[in-house]
Amino acid sequence: MKRGFGSLTSMVMLGLGAVVTAGCVVPSLGLFHRRSLAVPDTLPLGSTIRAHYEVMETNGEAGDFIIYRREFVDNTAELTPDGKDHVLEIAARMRSAPFPVIIERSENNSDPELDQLRRNLVVQILTDLGNPDADRRTIVGPAYGRPLTGMEATSDYYRFIGTRYRGDNEWSTGSNGYGYSGFYGGYGF
Repeated sequence: MKRGFGSLTSMVMLGLGAVVTAGCVVPSLGLFHRRSLAVPDTLPLGSTIRAHYEVMETNGEAGDFIIYRREFVDNTAELTPDGKDHVLEIAARMRSAPFPVIIERSENNSDPELDQLRRNLVVQILTDLGNPDADRRTIVGPAYGRPLTGMEATSDYYRFIGTRYRGDNEWSTGSNGYGYSGFYGGYGF
């Protein structure tokens, strides 16, 4: 059986085609397989939620600059010991943080004169501690989030802090017998 030139050429071309599709370079024919420089369809793990966590962290830091009503003695402009410590912490961080200092206003804005006295006191302390922009950055307003009532806080304590996972798909709150049971969290007694 005689092989012709055409069949040899076709076998060589098939071999070169297999080499080229496998990603090899055939410089004699000028065929190069190049990697695509397009943006990949997938992003690195965690990169899409990183911004969300950074916003939550920033909001938490901004909450550190709120001086609550409970940090003042009753209905006066005098700071409690905890309030004094808090103002000192704010003064130390104020130069390196962009957040405003918020004095929580009286309930339903019922005493704006007292709110202004509290603001003036805090501005004076912050200025004396080396923050010349304290007057511009200190405002009276509501806190960022509504605080929990006593009943809400108690309920949250027993619901989240008081529960313990036993390891057998069972949640228990201790010896009182109440708790979660089952894999999907049905109540059990």
